[in-house]
Amino acid sequence: MAQVRPNVAQMLHPASFPAATGIAYYLVASASLFLTRGGDGIATFWPLSGLLFAILLIVPRHRVGWHIAAAAIASLAANLGSGNALSVSIGFTVANMAESSFAAWLLRMRGKCQVSFTDPAGLKCFCMAALLGATVGATIAVGMAPVASANFWLSWFSTDLLGVLVVTPIILMVASAYRRNRLGAARKMLPDIVAMLGFVTLVSGLTFGQSTYPLLFLPMLAVIIAAFRLGPFGAAGAVLIVAGVSSVAVSIGSGPLMLVHATPLARSLFLQFYLLTLFAAALPIAALLAARERMAIMLSEKMRLLQLAESGAHVGHWRLDVTAQTLTWSQEVFRIHGIDDGDPPALANAINAYHPDDRASVTAHIQRAIDQCDAFEFTARIVRPDGGIRHVFSRGEIDHIADDGSFGLFGIIRDITAQIAQEEAMESARAQAEETARQATIMAETDPLTGIANRRRTTCALDQAISAARLSDRPLSVAMFDIDHFKRINDTYGHQAGDEVLKRVATDAGGQLRGADTVGRFGGEEFVIVLPDATAQTALLVAERVRLAIERGSDNPCVTISIGVAELATGEASGTLLRRADQALYLAKREGRNTLRLAA
Repeated sequence: MAQVRPNVAQMLHPASFPAATGIAYYLVASASLFLTRGGDGIATFWPLSGLLFAILLIVPRHRVGWHIAAAAIASLAANLGSGNALSVSIGFTVANMAESSFAAWLLRMRGKCQVSFTDPAGLKCFCMAALLGATVGATIAVGMAPVASANFWLSWFSTDLLGVLVVTPIILMVASAYRRNRLGAARKMLPDIVAMLGFVTLVSGLTFGQSTYPLLFLPMLAVIIAAFRLGPFGAAGAVLIVAGVSSVAVSIGSGPLMLVHATPLARSLFLQFYLLTLFAAALPIAALLAARERMAIMLSEKMRLLQLAESGAHVGHWRLDVTAQTLTWSQEVFRIHGIDDGDPPALANAINAYHPDDRASVTAHIQRAIDQCDAFEFTARIVRPDGGIRHVFSRGEIDHIADDGSFGLFGIIRDITAQIAQEEAMESARAQAEETARQATIMAETDPLTGIANRRRTTCALDQAISAARLSDRPLSVAMFDIDHFKRINDTYGHQAGDEVLKRVATDAGGQLRGADTVGRFGGEEFVIVLPDATAQTALLVAERVRLAIERGSDNPCVTISIGVAELATGEASGTLLRRADQALYLAKREGRNTLRLAA
């Protein structure tokens, strides 16, 4: 038994909603036929068309048939209960079902047109579907009526069209709020909704509760106020209230319509036209207001996201009205300039915010863009009120050239201070690295004691000079010398004195060389001079000047040198050239020192 109950519940659950549709349809149909019966037995206001139309738009497609069947049974029962013959009741039921089904099919099956009461296009789709559905229903009904006439067709058409236009929007908006979990927000507005719809009810009751004054303009005013205050829901709800109150008033013979001297059918048609006018005046206005509010919210959100993006990227946008010479700044432009958000400064003051050295360039770029109607870009510095300097990049272009030739400049400004600081830091690091490398190279190629070229650098200079001499077919010579009796100096005066002698010899030798010559310490007290573009005779003259300079140097202690000179022979390598110069050096030492000899 416990297992049977859930199964029964599951079987009854899908049928419960169509059953509710049928019950609601029957109750409202019976009440409408009783309360709002107009001329020729046609109801002045038929809300059932709107009720079924809304249901068919809400329920899943595979359940639509069940709801149509339930509504058809209810419609047939209500028509029979009102005294209509079976054939007429069946015909009217077919007409009622056809109009709502056809209108729903147009919206659900076509797919391109979506119902919306906050979008004018969606409202237009809804009205067109309602119009076509009412046309289909009236055409079927007039064919089933006992006495077919144009008045009958018009009465049916207007009655059902009014029912759809007045009832369906309310049901769809409530259902939409329920699906989107917005009932909580609606509850917060409940006091305003109750107050405004109560106001409409009061005005409608005062208007249609008397038959002395033609006050039909008062409900229209109340409906417009509700539309402005509550939007589409207020407009639809207000029109529904006016329709309900006026229908009841007509059914009991009360209201300003009694002042119209016409047949009951004419009064009914007049009331329907009046209600349709209310709908046409209120709901489109509410839809436009809702669309404007939605666009304003979207624009506000886009502006918020734009400001967030600009703040994160340190980019602002600006616009210059060239004719009025006025500026428009975004918030980030104010932040870049270091001033409070408000009214942008005058153009002249904005230019003066740039560094004095950059103002002329900025002015020239802007003026050239205006004169040539062309884009521009520049980098400059802005001086903030607190004295801080910000580097900026600005790019702009022409913004909309009007028929009268007026235009503006639109552009962006980006704070690149951090980028400039990074570039300067990278440039400083590069320069420091280059200087460190240069110092390292010097240390690697310089004799630490004498400060002249070491053996490595001297050998490199000699190799380069030999290559150049071969290419240009020019002479090249080398001179190799060392200090006479240097060991005796170290033993007599000490190594510190010996170091001073080495430094003095290097300085004196360097002072006698030509601009292209290179002197280097080859090791110990031995030195080598590379003499580009020098024959043996020239090399001997230079070597002699070096020898004399060292001999005449300081006598504490006084030193002399012996020199060997060699000229580069054709095809000779650096090692052979140095070896011949070294042999000439030893020859000078054997022959008395403090002299020079030329290699063979």
